[in-house]
Amino acid sequence: MRQLDGQVAVVTGAARGIGKCIAARLAGEGARTVILDFDEEAGALTEKELRGQGLEVLFVKTDVGSYASLEAAKDKTIEKYLKTDILVINAGISHRLRVEDITVEEWNRVLHINLNGSFYTVKAYYGEFLKKNGNNPGKIVFISSGSAITGTGGGCHYAASKAGQNGLMRAIAKELGPRGVNVNAIAPRVIMTDIFDHLYPTEESRKELLEKIPIGRFGLPGDVAEMVRFLVSPEASYVHGQIVLVDGGRTY
Repeated sequence: MRQLDGQVAVVTGAARGIGKCIAARLAGEGARTVILDFDEEAGALTEKELRGQGLEVLFVKTDVGSYASLEAAKDKTIEKYLKTDILVINAGISHRLRVEDITVEEWNRVLHINLNGSFYTVKAYYGEFLKKNGNNPGKIVFISSGSAITGTGGGCHYAASKAGQNGLMRAIAKELGPRGVNVNAIAPRVIMTDIFDHLYPTEESRKELLEKIPIGRFGLPGDVAEMVRFLVSPEASYVHGQIVLVDGGRTY
């Protein structure tokens, strides 16, 4: 029996990158996995790819910047699978800009997607987790960022949005812990995705960055997905309200 057989998992921003890897990992452990993403083409391709591997997945086009869209996604989740056990809040955007280059519109856009979107996701699915208890546990995992701690890596708007996300996670952990729901955050730093290619486009910039990572390599989406798998497993039932760095030792 696979570790997550019988569970229903929802992953936002799961059409590509870290989110796609998380969705594949959870589905591989037996979870019926709902892929939420705004990119309809990429989401459909990911659904087809994972189904081709024999995994049970469902793609639902969703805009995390719209609470109505997330409510509709939740309704489709329940219509198809009747419940939600695992919620992974991964969707987000990042732009490496200095304060003088960040317009008010850009500030609001990043905060809206990363922070408001996280709250909208929790709120849309919150009722599902109020049904949980010690014998029927739930798991919520935020994909935050080490930028919330260091202030580097994606501009002050990104760092601020991720710091807010950590505060949201800890408040939700206080509310839902007594219901048998573990709530945690994972804080990656240098993970090789499309965003990585945008932030560090040259060999020189990558070499300089690599020298700052004690473990001597860049992170992979699978490194984050494996930590998600652990945090949603029964073995992590006493890990609660924590921010887990996945950064190769770069921060501390």
